[in-house]
Amino acid sequence: MEHYDRESALRARRNQFIREKMFGEAMMEDSVIFRDANVLNIFCGDGGIAMLAIKAGARHVVAIDTLMNANAARRIVRRSGMSHRITVFGVDVRNMQWSGFQFDILLCAWMDDMGVFQGKLADLIVARDRFLRIGGIIYPYMLRVSIGGMEDSEYWEATRKLTRATTTTRHLQQIEMKRPVLGHLKLDHVVTSFREILLYDLTNITLADLNRDKSFTLMAGRDAPIHSLFTIFQSVVMRPTGPVCLTHSHFTPNHRHTIFYLDVQVNACEGSIIIGKITQRYNERTPLQKLQFTIEYQGRNGSYSGGGIYHVR
Repeated sequence: MEHYDRESALRARRNQFIREKMFGEAMMEDSVIFRDANVLNIFCGDGGIAMLAIKAGARHVVAIDTLMNANAARRIVRRSGMSHRITVFGVDVRNMQWSGFQFDILLCAWMDDMGVFQGKLADLIVARDRFLRIGGIIYPYMLRVSIGGMEDSEYWEATRKLTRATTTTRHLQQIEMKRPVLGHLKLDHVVTSFREILLYDLTNITLADLNRDKSFTLMAGRDAPIHSLFTIFQSVVMRPTGPVCLTHSHFTPNHRHTIFYLDVQVNACEGSIIIGKITQRYNERTPLQKLQFTIEYQGRNGSYSGGGIYHVR
């Protein structure tokens, strides 16, 4: 689900272009890693990252995604004259039964929102354990997720009005207000500090690690209402000098955040503390991830206690 915006598709494309440029520059800087490497690019999208890996020196890239994305990527790769260096498959990672195939690099450039809130971290773990050679590299190798509180009265009120206009108000409101959305926000929407809530070392993470609880605290930087929690993702690569975070500005008109709307408005005051907890659960049979947030607030202008359960999109 996304905020409705006439320019949302254009913004998404711009954001993709910016991210591809960022990852391309990083891979060129790490060309010693990619030189003559056989690369498995999962969730390849339109094939842009796979082509950048070839430019960084990779010998061959196997790129996989959904059937629709793979068909689009195959056409783009063909037009770019790289079909002999990039092989595209439309296949679910879990259904890949390539006996004996081993890769030097597992490339997962889009492992942020998709990984955490669309349940794809499990797919990365499967691909890593089946197809990454001993001593192989995951690029990027770490994912950091932070959270903050924001105001967004326009969308919050619009959603509440929509649910009030129906005969099954309470049930639909619970569904709509507890469904994470992809939305654009500005820096002046932010009310609180940021806090790290999840840190994934993709080299060592296991399926069991997808079940976790993490407490956090946020401090309000000004008097303002809080309507939702939003997340910030940072991908990390390893350089000779140490870990380096790959990121671009999270508060541009093009960047989209995963936003979790609260069921009521929290009227925070400057300096007040919001105590929260995230519970993450993974069902291997589905596979499905479920997230639960709980929030406790006590300030001079009132108190709030609540939260919500969110299923991956």
